[in-house]
Amino acid sequence: MKIKWLSKDESLGAVTIYDNNIRLSKKAADYFLDAYAVAVGIDEDNNNIIIKNVSKEEAESNRFDKSRLHKISIKPNYGRITGKQMIDELKVNFGFDFSKKPTYKYSARWNTGDKLLIVEMEGC
Repeated sequence: MKIKWLSKDESLGAVTIYDNNIRLSKKAADYFLDAYAVAVGIDEDNNNIIIKNVSKEEAESNRFDKSRLHKISIKPNYGRITGKQMIDELKVNFGFDFSKKPTYKYSARWNTGDKLLIVEMEGC
């Protein structure tokens, strides 16, 4: 029997997508405590949603198109990213139908080197 033991630090965060926002579990939101904004994108090779922690310096350096940056609010037990156009783009790309299902929940993992939260969209 081959067993891979998991530490609590490797546990995954959860991301829930609603018709008007993305909600991050406390575990996932903790990676954005110092974020000025976030960039949300789609990894087309792996069919995952990517959420990038963007510092104030990065935002002001014009590295990111300001129209592509989203506000993130961090509460004691969760984080929230809002943006109607962002959700509409996710609906088109992943086929979300909020009239049939009010929420879509996925696991997420943190990529420390690139400061990215990778939302694993398996089965989408």
